[in-house]
Amino acid sequence: MDRPPIDDGVLTVRDGVILALQPGDTARDLAAEDLGDVVLMPGFINAHTHLELGFCRGRIPPCPLWDWFDRLIELNRRPDAGPLRRQSIIEGARESLEAGVTCIADISRSGENAALLSDSPIRKTCYIELISGAKSPPYDAHSLEHALAKVRTRAQDDRLRIGISPHAPYSVTPEDLAAAASLAAHDGCPLTVHVLETQDERDWFAQGSARLDAYLAKYGVGGGARRPGGSALKLLRTTGILRHRPLLAHLNYVTDDDLAILKKSRAAIVWCPRTHAYFGHAPHRWLDMLNAGIPVCFGTDSLASAPSLSALDELRFLHAAHPGVDSMTLLECATARGAEALGLGQRLGTLTPGKWADFVTIPLPEVLVRDVGRAVLETQHGVSGVWVNGANVFTRR
Repeated sequence: MDRPPIDDGVLTVRDGVILALQPGDTARDLAAEDLGDVVLMPGFINAHTHLELGFCRGRIPPCPLWDWFDRLIELNRRPDAGPLRRQSIIEGARESLEAGVTCIADISRSGENAALLSDSPIRKTCYIELISGAKSPPYDAHSLEHALAKVRTRAQDDRLRIGISPHAPYSVTPEDLAAAASLAAHDGCPLTVHVLETQDERDWFAQGSARLDAYLAKYGVGGGARRPGGSALKLLRTTGILRHRPLLAHLNYVTDDDLAILKKSRAAIVWCPRTHAYFGHAPHRWLDMLNAGIPVCFGTDSLASAPSLSALDELRFLHAAHPGVDSMTLLECATARGAEALGLGQRLGTLTPGKWADFVTIPLPEVLVRDVGRAVLETQHGVSGVWVNGANVFTRR
């Protein structure tokens, strides 16, 4: 992702770290494993998902977000939901690895994902989600801080980072947003927020939205954030969220003013193309963001709104819809740019000596190196092999 493709290349790994990347004719004395006619590239990064919702796969037909939330809450309140959520997290990590995703950014209300994924080789940033006034914790800044400390004592995994996720500017009070920003700064933990997922959210801040007011009143959450003429991003700026390199999810309904705020901030954007299509949102301005120099990466969101947890499937979906976009740019968004967005650019995202040896292979028998990016996105082949820390964790038989 940081240099032209190498034909007949050799990747050398030692102790889980990339030692060298060379053309094959300069490394003939090495006892190398021949992987055949494949593209070998960095592992994919899924920068936004909710693995615990995997048990909802196929159980909610496409509908407006607020109706979808109602159905999701109903499914999560059933007596068997707890075990199903926990199993979904474990199975979701396995499914992700088999799709070539070597690093995930996963959000959980309970924080159970950190402990449940301790035996999985996948790299993970596990965020604990705060909703102000929720019936279960975290429901305010204090309970979020308590949950963060509790999860950290139980999670022992050198491939794990714990982060926090104030859900959204409408569902978290300004006071809790400011406290979350302070907590992230004090603890140095990653921070992610859902922002401008719907037109209703944008309207709610600017002039009010009866639909969003009704939703918040129905569940007794959020409140106190709306100001006439305001905006979600202005609130995140005034509460300090934008100062701490947050990862902002969705941004489906941004204005030119929003883009100007984003460009001046330290935030990165993660967009979920197939979930965007599932909800029938208006066209996304991801290309405007890229052209403005705003960092953009991709996620799958959950299996309750996307057909798979494959970052490669997201890229192929986008490539089919936007064939004129440079294929290497798309691949970079799901590797190098995803790593940068998660604050892991020094260790992940490219096959650079000194970085962690997380990589995948994709069979391409007739690949032309000069157009390798397009070949990856247009072939029907899935990932054939996955390595994390230099260890092979999946091989397709």
